[in-house]
Amino acid sequence: MTDDNATPNALTGIRVVEFGPYVALPLTGRILGSLGAEVIKVETNKVLDEMAFIPAWSRGAGQPEYQRGKRRITLDVRTDAGRDLILEMVRISDVFMTNFRRNVLDRWGIDFPEIRRHRPDTVIMWQTGLGGHGPYYTYKSFGILVQHVSGVSLMTGQPGDPPGVVNTSYSDYHTGVFQPAGIIAALMRRNLTGKTATLESSIFKSGVATCGPALLDYQVNNRPPERRGNRDAWAAPHGVFPCAPDPVSGDVDRYIAISIADDDQWHRLCNAIGDASWTSSPDYQTRIGRQRNQDSLDAAIAGWTATQDAAALMDSLQQAGVPAGMVSQGADLHDSAHLKSRNFYQDTQYWEAERGVKATEWVEGDSVSWSIPAKMSATPISFGKYSNIGEDNAYVFGDLLGLTALEIAELEEAGVIY
Repeated sequence: MTDDNATPNALTGIRVVEFGPYVALPLTGRILGSLGAEVIKVETNKVLDEMAFIPAWSRGAGQPEYQRGKRRITLDVRTDAGRDLILEMVRISDVFMTNFRRNVLDRWGIDFPEIRRHRPDTVIMWQTGLGGHGPYYTYKSFGILVQHVSGVSLMTGQPGDPPGVVNTSYSDYHTGVFQPAGIIAALMRRNLTGKTATLESSIFKSGVATCGPALLDYQVNNRPPERRGNRDAWAAPHGVFPCAPDPVSGDVDRYIAISIADDDQWHRLCNAIGDASWTSSPDYQTRIGRQRNQDSLDAAIAGWTATQDAAALMDSLQQAGVPAGMVSQGADLHDSAHLKSRNFYQDTQYWEAERGVKATEWVEGDSVSWSIPAKMSATPISFGKYSNIGEDNAYVFGDLLGLTALEIAELEEAGVIY
């Protein structure tokens, strides 16, 4: 689905069937849709994706970030007619991507051999939690679990404390970026050679890929990763330091991150601090000295930053050539002049999800959604329209598959299109 624009998008003419819930797969579909692919999202009101209820305080407002730019239809593939219809969609599509288990797909009659029988050259993307084969194949997985099993959490937290976690499906977001690259490469290969591909993606492997330096350190030095809090093996000072309360809200939870990698950056920081006597201490004049004396150094810097406004300090330190950035809160990101200058946020509508009620009867609300961070100079990356569940039934079943209005109505009455 593309915006009205004289210049076609990069993937205009490519059609994708997206069949699966949660984060990584829908994010993959949104990226492909923003590049111009026509993404058909297959859902059902009978079993709603749990992501339809995020965030808890405004259920459904988070969905535009994952489902925007798609044709959203309702279809119960567990019925014979529903199975036949999704296979008809496969016939006219270039890509079929799913995160359901193979045994589940087989039970529904839409496993990969059946997909291939209906469209031999389709590109199949199978997203798994821990992989399609191997010792972990049968294990159940979820976002927080993958952070631990992939090793990400071992590098997070304070020394001596249990491994920490990022309170989100951390590796899903990496997977959602890796998968479009694989799909686009497979489409290019098909165009060049006529050969198609079945791709298998793993959230577990995506997590491991983000642990590269720690994995390499063990492979070369037999040394496991250390939990250092905010400190670094090389840079010092390297941490997050308290700032003055917000002058408007009075919020005291304000911090700035400072990272000094060499002596030149240290001298720039000292000049920015001014006439504080501790900056001339012999203990701090070399990187090794700063590493050895981090406790006293961090305390001294914290005493200085505690009197500073976080945003203003970030600006002044950056102007002085010091790597520094405030720790942003939700309000900072929402009001960010930089993000606004990049047209990062766009207005959107959404619908408040409610179990047991058809999506067409959900209450509509207004919110904002982020746009795809990447930009292309010659072909647009579209923000796209956000459709409600089932909003595109008439287009997909009628215009694309050729069903009459009466046939669609009968399928709705039978609970197939629901």
